[in-house]
Amino acid sequence: MNLLTTEMRRALHRRAVRVMIAIALVGCGFAGIVAYLASRGKTIARLRLDEGNPAVMTNWWIADDHVGVLSVGMFFLFLGGFFAGATVAGAEWRAGTITTVLTWEPRRLRLHSARLTSGAVLAFVISFGLQVIFLASLVPAVVFNGTAEGVDGSFWLNLAVVVARTSVITAAAAILAMSLATAARNTAFAVIAMFAWIVVIEGLIRTLKPSLSSWLWGETVTTVMSWSRLDTVEIARGPLMSAVTLAAYLAVIIGGAAISFQRRDIAAGS
Repeated sequence: MNLLTTEMRRALHRRAVRVMIAIALVGCGFAGIVAYLASRGKTIARLRLDEGNPAVMTNWWIADDHVGVLSVGMFFLFLGGFFAGATVAGAEWRAGTITTVLTWEPRRLRLHSARLTSGAVLAFVISFGLQVIFLASLVPAVVFNGTAEGVDGSFWLNLAVVVARTSVITAAAAILAMSLATAARNTAFAVIAMFAWIVVIEGLIRTLKPSLSSWLWGETVTTVMSWSRLDTVEIARGPLMSAVTLAAYLAVIIGGAAISFQRRDIAAGS
């Protein structure tokens, strides 16, 4: 627990992590202001006609359609978790402090596990907190301009599940980035590799082999986020199968990074 707590504190002291959190908080505040001003002076009937208007609380998440206002932040949280994870892991190699840390804790796999766990926990908690703050920023628009009609226990339960699921995916993004940055000993590699794979390679696969689209990272993550089958692929897989696939992909990458960290000469790479 001491090692885990220490790694969490070290991660939170990274300037890039703090900057990204600050940007997200500013974005939440801005979203709240926009939601309030955009709904001001409109009747409830008009607000209901505006698809996805956050002043209508039931639009925060529509369980039957698997969409809602929260969908806006899912992608950004995934990216934020990935960039933060890559920065936290890659900074150790750039600063050359990894050898110092290993002097204090020479058991590499234990250290690696603690770093990944700390990154996952922080990503989950931060993502969960930011979503709560984002929704809280929409409350004035609902109270003064909109309506909470139709909100019941089922709505809150579905909303909580979506927030938790998005937080889990954000944690997975952080773990993925930390593993890639650890294996390559570089922050930029993790970012460039993910961008090249998602945009270039998966784009080619969608064009040349559409039948494989349901196995790609983009479609898999999107299916898990919305927890519904996609209509844009030839052979759509269910959310549970997509979640298992995502876990398997992560396990392979995490395992490869762990083996690399355990066997490679740290001093030579510092």
